[in-house]
Amino acid sequence: QPACASVHMASMKQITVALPSGRGEQLIIPESSNVGDLRTLVQETFGQGFVKLVTANGVVLTDATQSLQAAGLEDGDHITALSVEPILAAAGHAFALCTRGGDRVVTWGRSAEGGDSSAVQGKLRGVQQIAATNQAFAALLEDGSIVTWGNSDLGGDSSAVQDQLKGVQQVQATGGAFAAILADRSVVTWGDYLRGGDSSAV
Repeated sequence: QPACASVHMASMKQITVALPSGRGEQLIIPESSNVGDLRTLVQETFGQGFVKLVTANGVVLTDATQSLQAAGLEDGDHITALSVEPILAAAGHAFALCTRGGDRVVTWGRSAEGGDSSAVQGKLRGVQQIAATNQAFAALLEDGSIVTWGNSDLGGDSSAVQDQLKGVQQVQATGGAFAAILADRSVVTWGDYLRGGDSSAV
């Protein structure tokens, strides 16, 4: 019996998780778990909807599929859980969800209308804001650039103005076009010209 108990405990990790407020908890989690499992356990334990996990070495655990071992988490380690702000945007038939400053956007709905962001997922780093037309999304990144996807005629293709989209402060949308405000207070638009995509007259 003692041998069985020893084997059972060996397959578990004890991780101490603390909030910036000072509240901490010792969590027991199977060694075979991944970062996503740990994040879920932290969310349930502290009653936080969205959290970012940071190791004692300052490494942010962003890959939910990464195993605890691959993430370098050992039994007895300490990590910090930071509450983060969720961002949810809706197009006509699709949604986009992420956390502010996050490196992954989850999308669902009609693929051609923004529900599939797989083609640009690798570019979505440090998302600060997401705006949506009826069939496309535009994400503002922390470096002031813009990434778009969805129906190209309704703002999903920003390639024609991409060289101008630097130092973006904010992005807004109509049903079929986007407008970005730059640091120099100028405005760049793209999308359906009948819905605000062409601002050349002003």
